[in-house]
Amino acid sequence: MQGLKVRYIISVVLLSVTQFASAESLQPDPAWQQGKLENGFSWQLLQTPQRPNDRIQLRLAIKTGSLTEKASEKGYSYLIPKMALYHQTETFPTATLQEFWRQATDPDMPIPPAVVSYDYTTYSLSLPNNRPDLIKQALSWLATSVVKAEYTETTLHNGLTAENVPVATLPLNASDPVWRARLKGSAMMGYDPGQKPNDNVDLESVNAFYQKWYTPDVMTLYVAGHVDSRMLSDSISQTFSSLEGRRSEPVSVAVLSTVKPQSIDILQEQLAQDTLSLIWDIDWLPIKDSNILLRYWASDLAREAVYRSLQKTFNQKFNQGEVVPGLDCRVQYQKATCTLSVSAAPEKMAAVTDIVINELATINQNGIPAELFDDMMKEKQVQLSQLFAAYARTSTDVLISQRLISQQNGVVDIAPEQYQRLRQSFLASQSLEQVNMEARRLLSQEAAFVLAQPKDKQTMDAEQIRQKFIKALWPQASTSTATQTDLVPAKPAVAQ
Repeated sequence: MQGLKVRYIISVVLLSVTQFASAESLQPDPAWQQGKLENGFSWQLLQTPQRPNDRIQLRLAIKTGSLTEKASEKGYSYLIPKMALYHQTETFPTATLQEFWRQATDPDMPIPPAVVSYDYTTYSLSLPNNRPDLIKQALSWLATSVVKAEYTETTLHNGLTAENVPVATLPLNASDPVWRARLKGSAMMGYDPGQKPNDNVDLESVNAFYQKWYTPDVMTLYVAGHVDSRMLSDSISQTFSSLEGRRSEPVSVAVLSTVKPQSIDILQEQLAQDTLSLIWDIDWLPIKDSNILLRYWASDLAREAVYRSLQKTFNQKFNQGEVVPGLDCRVQYQKATCTLSVSAAPEKMAAVTDIVINELATINQNGIPAELFDDMMKEKQVQLSQLFAAYARTSTDVLISQRLISQQNGVVDIAPEQYQRLRQSFLASQSLEQVNMEARRLLSQEAAFVLAQPKDKQTMDAEQIRQKFIKALWPQASTSTATQTDLVPAKPAVAQ
């Protein structure tokens, strides 16, 4: 979901282990306090005295999503959060519920109060500081409307008929052509987190689904803010210790398929520019020790160097804003990808494409310029020297979002002190030759190509561009393999 844009830039390119010292275990940040109740309900708390004026963030993560649905239960994962948001109880009648949501939503940075994905569902609350009464009210709402609710026919009707309900999904659009290409061959195919249930939904079947999958042993409550930890832990215990139930069968783990070398054309009605994207699948390992972290940093530095070199070339050849490059690397569902994109007016895209080809071919052959490497390393050292000041300025919503993303992707969320020490050692060990080696490693791998164009100004197609890249960067690739019909759409996908 684009509105959440919580992007965890992470990828790992396997290097020789001999490049680094023996692995050091990464230690979870002790600033995050953790606890578990006897029924399996878990909680994690980060006190932020350095941010006393920030809002207090709560996230309840539940390991359930659309992958748990049987054919007769399609849409239940998306329906239940809608029911929860409109569930009225004696404690939360209509007026009280409306006032609660007014205060539990950050007016400056509103985020959806619920997000549904393939294998998890998350509820989010953002509370003003210095309001312990609201914290207790928030815990009460989570307990009575989310984790041990007694849904009624009225609640079901509201969930089915309510429009513009702020329940988001990840991905935002499961019908997106690029996303559909990623789903091919995966167990996620045919499961849509945003699917609506059919009209013949009965309360008994919804409640049975809810009681089966909303069990305390697969729930974790995250809290970040300037709070009294002892009072909060006591409140969590009092509120959630009475929950009953235990998961009888696990949720299937959502795993994306590998990105295949292919071409995808997308035509859009309102698009003003062309956007060409190169997508690489990146080897991924959960980051548990220093060796894997250092490998990630090495590959990340090389990708940034490639991007900066391309950006510098565009700045020299075009006016400001005429060409907009981008680099987005992320982990989703046990797979890491990097997308290098360029956006420009349709009449300029042919020239832009040639520049991208020439620049990447030059980097592949000659490496990045030494002055670019020197500038990057100086900048990284300055950033590291400001680490603790930057951490103190990091808002509670970013801190809690980073925590959730780290845990979803098997990344140990280390303390700033360990980060600083390892990062300093890494930067001191880097050389231009190492960065160039990693850049060539990236560029030696065939990419997938996506070309988005205005529907009324289609002048190019992604496969033509892909063949030009193959000739310049991957001449060893077989043309017959590159143009197989199962990899190239017969006609452009029309995005709504």
